[in-house]
Amino acid sequence: MIDSPQTGRGFGEDISRILVSAGEIEARVLDIARQLTDEYGQRELTIVPVLTGSLIFLADLVRQLPIKMRIDVMSVTSYPGKSTRSQGPVISFVPSVDFSGRDVLILDDILDSGQTLKAIIDYVAGQSPASIRSCVLLEKARPDVPDRLRADYVGFSLPDEFVVGYGLDYNHLYRNLPDICVLDDSVYKEQ
Repeated sequence: MIDSPQTGRGFGEDISRILVSAGEIEARVLDIARQLTDEYGQRELTIVPVLTGSLIFLADLVRQLPIKMRIDVMSVTSYPGKSTRSQGPVISFVPSVDFSGRDVLILDDILDSGQTLKAIIDYVAGQSPASIRSCVLLEKARPDVPDRLRADYVGFSLPDEFVVGYGLDYNHLYRNLPDICVLDDSVYKEQ
């Protein structure tokens, strides 16, 4: 196992520092799985992961859930290309499952402005589910967005910095890093 992005990954100078280690992520994912198991018990759950950033989180989380579940993906773009701030959500792929009467859990990698999560909740709510809950791995501190929607389950609260790793990317790179890392601003300010 590689302990940090600096060892053997070719990303060394691109990474400013590690904010959340792979070990911390693993422990928190287990904790979230326990919370979800306690809430849903024997009820079937429909999980809607937001592509592509939540895929690693999804894979780790669902393997810890001893409950019946359906998984159907949704694609919403908020950070096109080299953007480091949310540009507003654009839904580009919707799930094929009917949410009517189902318990739905929306799973995303990061809650920044809250616009993406709100757009997804509005979409799902339009199909009259039994319940809608949201789970994000990361929630950014954003005092500039005081009325931001909050997630029901949050892995980690982070400062307002641009992070990559564990599924999160910049310009389609860095998703494979095992830790949540701060991307050195020289990487995206040069662009």
